[in-house]
Amino acid sequence: MGDNVNPLALKEKISYGLGDAAFNFIWMTFIYYQLFFYTDVFGISAAAVGTMLLLTRVWDTVNDPLMGLITDRTRSSWGRFRPYLLFGAIPLGIAATLCFTTPDLNPDQKLIYAYITYFMVGIIYTMINIPYSSLMGVMSADSKERSALSMFRFIGAYGTSIVVLYCTLDLVRILGGGDQERGFQLTMGLYAIVTSILLLICFKYTHERVHPVSTKKTPFWQDLLDLLSNGPFMVLFAVGIFTLAFVSIRNGVTIHYFKYYILDENIAKYFMTGAAIMNLLGVATTKFLTDRFDKKVLYIALMLTNALMMAVIYFATPDDLIMLFSIHFLSAFISGPTVPIVFAMYADIADYSESKCCRRATGLIFAGASFSQKMGWAIGGASAGYLLSFYNYQPNVAQTAETLDGIRYMFTIIPGVCAGLAAAVMFFYFLNNDVMQKVARDLTAKKQAVLRG
Repeated sequence: MGDNVNPLALKEKISYGLGDAAFNFIWMTFIYYQLFFYTDVFGISAAAVGTMLLLTRVWDTVNDPLMGLITDRTRSSWGRFRPYLLFGAIPLGIAATLCFTTPDLNPDQKLIYAYITYFMVGIIYTMINIPYSSLMGVMSADSKERSALSMFRFIGAYGTSIVVLYCTLDLVRILGGGDQERGFQLTMGLYAIVTSILLLICFKYTHERVHPVSTKKTPFWQDLLDLLSNGPFMVLFAVGIFTLAFVSIRNGVTIHYFKYYILDENIAKYFMTGAAIMNLLGVATTKFLTDRFDKKVLYIALMLTNALMMAVIYFATPDDLIMLFSIHFLSAFISGPTVPIVFAMYADIADYSESKCCRRATGLIFAGASFSQKMGWAIGGASAGYLLSFYNYQPNVAQTAETLDGIRYMFTIIPGVCAGLAAAVMFFYFLNNDVMQKVARDLTAKKQAVLRG
């Protein structure tokens, strides 16, 4: 069967998007509420959380390239990537629920429990998310169709974000009946059920169509060496680290910022939900923008603008809520297209790598994407915990002026620097539209030569 270069059916694009909608019931809850849950509900210190997040997330990154290598070598009647969605959906939900469960243990035992459950979530998440991300690269051979798929993916992701950010704290209160420990457990349990169902839908209604030019098996080390010598990949690898550090630090202290600096944590959900809506609207502009501008130039412009807005927000006071919300919502809209742009670039890199090396390693490339994200998440998450400890943060008490200044820096200036660094690194990416058209022609010629025999 030849590679598909025709437009994909709307049903299949929506089904693929539901996959990332599923993941973000887990991902967004962890990004926004995990640090708060561990410090203010579960009952472990910010420094202990920082060390745990660093160690478990760095270890988790080791799984990414291994999972990419495994999926590239998987053969089944369902394809190389889809089977993992089928068999990993329910275990992921169970592990995530356990991670937001507070057992009746002493502090040392609690910390061990947190390590074990978070480690378990990381392994299972990797086992499913790497194949899911890779799936986009083999559903269509058309670069613009991949951009459209990436848009649907992140519409699903940000759609879920709206639900998670608006509903989570209310669900915690309602389901827990005033008991935050029970509330977080039941809320994550509910999200876990929805996650499993959506992943199974994604499995059922998506298809793998793009096949490698060569089916010759190569050693693991050769695939890794090819990846490390791939310039565009290394650029996006660094971009991913800076971007996720930006997200982890800023979002990790959002609740703290509103609880202790604005002095009204109840409006945090409107702040976060409104941003998620603006993210979604921004994502919806991705195809319009990428049809008119080169992805690299577009990404740099959006990230530099976002970095500037972070700096402006630093000067907002508790009385400047209109300014705070307005700039934040505009920043969220501008950020919207950046993530689908980067993931469309990774699909392009899979083609570039195959053209250059005559081997397709889609799974490994998207594993590398996840690796960089998780490395950024590890650095950002650990930094958030360490910085809170450095600024002498103490949960559930009035904070000192020094601590409040630290929370403000973590919410604005530090993430802004990360965004600026991501934009700076992107200058070195060279797979523009003209290069990718040449790559597409080269791959078509090679595949036709293989068919002729």
